[in-house]
Amino acid sequence: MHRRSQDGCINSIIANAKIGDEYITHRQMMGYYIIAATAGHDTTANTTSAAMWALAQNPEVFAQLKSDPGAKTGFIEESIRWATPVKHFMRTAVVDAEVAGKKVRKGDWIMLSYHSANRDEEVFEDPFEFRIDRPLHKHVAFGSGPHVCLGQHLARLEMRILWEELIPRLASVSLDGEPQLTKSSFVCGPKSVPIRFALA
Repeated sequence: MHRRSQDGCINSIIANAKIGDEYITHRQMMGYYIIAATAGHDTTANTTSAAMWALAQNPEVFAQLKSDPGAKTGFIEESIRWATPVKHFMRTAVVDAEVAGKKVRKGDWIMLSYHSANRDEEVFEDPFEFRIDRPLHKHVAFGSGPHVCLGQHLARLEMRILWEELIPRLASVSLDGEPQLTKSSFVCGPKSVPIRFALA
């Protein structure tokens, strides 16, 4: 009942939203409804399946999580960085600027590659390694500034609950086949992660 009332509140806000004195268009409204209904599903599912893939390939990380429950925060953040389920967004420059020596003119389209940023050697030591001891919150998987993901806290909570419940029940986990990635340039992650596991 509480969840239904929250959904109704969000739907009402969208239905009555205005930009200036004008109600938003039907297309804008439908875009917000679709985002609210689906955005958190694919991204969180892709991150958790990528995290399981990483666990199956890194038994030392699995052992650390078993022995130190406090390591889950670092594991979750590294999973988000590692998966980066939203690969890019397009933005339009509103002023002339220079970024990393490249001139950007007002009106130019810019592709923000979150996947690339989360593998930036100037920001992350050994960026192509799965390491749960990294400084927290340096990744940009949730975006930043006015475009930051509103669902980031719920996503982290969902992942924390999953791993808090699942890891104590597992004695081991390993790959049992070749994982496959979804083919997409926008939102994607593992399509299948075959694993072999033993219960604790």
